[in-house]
Amino acid sequence: MSRPGQPTILDVARMAGVSRATVSRYLNGHRWVSADSAAKIKEAIERTHYVANAHARALVTGRGGSVAFLLGEPQHLLFEDPNFATLLQSVADELGKRGQSFLLMTANGEEERRRDISFLKAGHVDGVIQVAWHRNSKDLIDELVEANIPTVIAERPADDTLPVGYVHVEDYGSARKACEYLHSRGAGKIAMIAGPDGPSGTRDRVHGFLDVEGEDARDRIVYGDYSSRSGEIGMKALLEQCSDIDAVFISSDAMAVGAMKVLRSNGIRVPEDMQIIGFDDSSAAMLADPPLTTIKQPFDEIGRYLVTLLNQIIDGGKSVGVTLPCELIKRGTTL
Repeated sequence: MSRPGQPTILDVARMAGVSRATVSRYLNGHRWVSADSAAKIKEAIERTHYVANAHARALVTGRGGSVAFLLGEPQHLLFEDPNFATLLQSVADELGKRGQSFLLMTANGEEERRRDISFLKAGHVDGVIQVAWHRNSKDLIDELVEANIPTVIAERPADDTLPVGYVHVEDYGSARKACEYLHSRGAGKIAMIAGPDGPSGTRDRVHGFLDVEGEDARDRIVYGDYSSRSGEIGMKALLEQCSDIDAVFISSDAMAVGAMKVLRSNGIRVPEDMQIIGFDDSSAAMLADPPLTTIKQPFDEIGRYLVTLLNQIIDGGKSVGVTLPCELIKRGTTL
């Protein structure tokens, strides 16, 4: 029910010179509304400051107009890893353009995951954008699929038969590009600090690294969790086990910053003694000293595609995947 003085759908219809049913169709997705009528309704909504009753619209359409951004990582990484915040902002911007809202959820741990799945099964959102870059992400995806919840994920799924959409970047080719560039700048033996062991992005980057460096380079790979601290731990391990390396390809800018901290404390100069290439082109890359050569992920495009593909599934379309290219950004950590 409208509050006294609050504009109604009838006020919009009168001002636009169309029927109430036409305004209703416009509000529920612009179906069967001419471009001329749509323009008049849009202007009338702006002039009357009409706000649609989301609850009433949900009863008619069966949709709530919102989606869940489900982060299957420890909560502290949302603030420590700038990639999560960047991707979240991109998704929020795209949803806003479509008049949709989002609910931020985390699913770190079995109890929290059970609560999330129970909430999502209750139909509080129209679909899920799932971001989980660790080895247990498959379990979460399987539960969403079993619950028949429209889902897109920010990586290529391990099981390509699952009915989920996905958006990922060209991890394999980007890793090759990074290693080949390091060799072109005089690097002799390259090591790698990879992301969490398990997800497709990590597997593809490791594959690209090994295709350039050879299978013998497996003992020059350590794994982290994309945090700066794990970059420090990884770099310390590499210095202990690989005394002759002169370059490192690192799977996140945050980990690269941590690795450079260790190099600096050991009197190892970057890039003169050790060349570094990160991954993401996050804010950490520009703030690093020296500024970080890195692989740029197109987070704005990733966010747009995640929202677009999810809405296609919500509208009854097929689940499809998209692979986006990355760009090598050359800065001060390579020669």
